Amino acid sequence: SSVAKKENTSQEATDNSKESEIKKQKEKEIQKLKEQLASLDSKVAESEKLVDKLKEETAVPKLDIESLRNNDLSSLKGTWRTPSGNEYIINESGEIYITSFRDGQKFEYTAELKGSKGQDRRNSETVSLSAWVKGSVAGGFVVVAVPSGVIMKPGDDGKLTDKSNHDEDRLFAGQQYEAMLSRPEDVYYRVKPDTSKLEEEEKNLAQLQAEREAIKTSLESKEKKNTN
Repeated sequence: SSVAKKENTSQEATDNSKESEIKKQKEKEIQKLKEQLASLDSKVAESEKLVDKLKEETAVPKLDIESLRNNDLSSLKGTWRTPSGNEYIINESGEIYITSFRDGQKFEYTAELKGSKGQDRRNSETVSLSAWVKGSVAGGFVVVAVPSGVIMKPGDDGKLTDKSNHDEDRLFAGQQYEAMLSRPEDVYYRVKPDTSKLEEEEKNLAQLQAEREAIKTSLESKEKKNTN
């Protein structure tokens, strides 16, 4: 019986040692998962910050007609281009850096926009802004801000209609209404920023979040088993 006792004790020690080894192994696995989770947490946080930054950089403001009427020109900010290649770069205070092409020549100059109190009764949903070329006495013209969905009323007894793309925010520019309508190729459209980097980072973020979720589930399941 003392031999049997010894064998039992030896078996118990072996079992305990095995159990202890398994427990250590499980704890090691849990620790590794915790480390992976902490690393992914910080990667996800970094990626979220970058996505927010890229969203801000590529955000396109909508034309805010009410603000424009009150001389807040910030919703015009950005680059606008005509199909014919002329370009406006407008800053928040309404200063325009203009690049235009006439008779094969390139012209570059700066103008300033100011809200105009006399609104066009024909097109009540638009805003007419006065533009003054800096350093020029006779360089005034009108810029009409037209939100998407708004169609300019015909001119010249109905002979001239708005042939611009009505789905986009637009800027008509010139000194005379009929002339603006007669040249759809000279209507300015907002240049949309390149969002490829944002899309790439959003994919990366989604992947990191999925990885984190999988590790979190695995960790919770192992911890649960270990306490049982």
